Amino acid sequence: LLDNTKGINVVSPTWFSLTDNEGNFFSLASHDYVEEAHSRGIQVWALLDNFSGDVQSEILLATTSTRKKLIQSLIDEIKEYDIDGLNLDFESLKESAAPHYIQFIRELSISCRKEGIILSVDNYVPSIYTEFYNRKEQGIVADYVIIMGYDEHHAGGEMGSVASLPFVENGIKDTLALVPKEKVINAVPFYTRIWKVSDGETTSSAKGITAAKNWIEENNVSLEWDDELGQYYGSMTDEDGNSWYVWMEEERSLELKASLCDKYQLAGIACWKLGLDPEYIWDVIDQ
Repeated sequence: LLDNTKGINVVSPTWFSLTDNEGNFFSLASHDYVEEAHSRGIQVWALLDNFSGDVQSEILLATTSTRKKLIQSLIDEIKEYDIDGLNLDFESLKESAAPHYIQFIRELSISCRKEGIILSVDNYVPSIYTEFYNRKEQGIVADYVIIMGYDEHHAGGEMGSVASLPFVENGIKDTLALVPKEKVINAVPFYTRIWKVSDGETTSSAKGITAAKNWIEENNVSLEWDDELGQYYGSMTDEDGNSWYVWMEEERSLELKASLCDKYQLAGIACWKLGLDPEYIWDVIDQ
């Protein structure tokens, strides 16, 4: 996956997944993987997620003893495999989990700092619904605060762009109001959504850049550039009367998003994810 890339200095594999409310997690950590990355001059920031249906973060993080157990287990695993950093990807948190989540990050940051482990935290684009993630406090104790600058329109919602330029820029500006620019990383999508409207029902499927371009070519979809959104837009109606729509992510739209990282002097850019990227995209990202 790395062979056709340029400029990458960190890779963040999804290695740690919480499995219950007792502080246990599943691990995919690999000595060979870390050694290969290090041989290429690339750091490894292992990702910890809370995606299991058996995990209720508001319960898991509420007790000091459980947080302490989880933190110590994570530190032990990171040291065992010579991992450089830890990336937290806690999503769909309930507001009741917020104070416990922030306390977890505080306590974890102390242990990480003692061991020289880099700590980064993934966040949605700021909104009134996610204020309780407390980005300001994250920016004080974590090394990096990463904006997931995508899913502006998501499966099950209204159709539209995955990451329009105004959406991404507003996310950066709103985050910078709370977090120092030296700690902010903006993440861009290597995918888009193709939307289908059939019998009044809207559905979508996510496709990587190459797959989306192939779909556009196969279906002879004509694209037009939208200056306001910073993207190409296209639509078509198939022989069954279904309507299809796409707001395309490709090299031109991603170049505009990458330029925002320079404009606001951010710490870096992140991309989701390896495997969805055509080789030429890295010329844009690297520059």
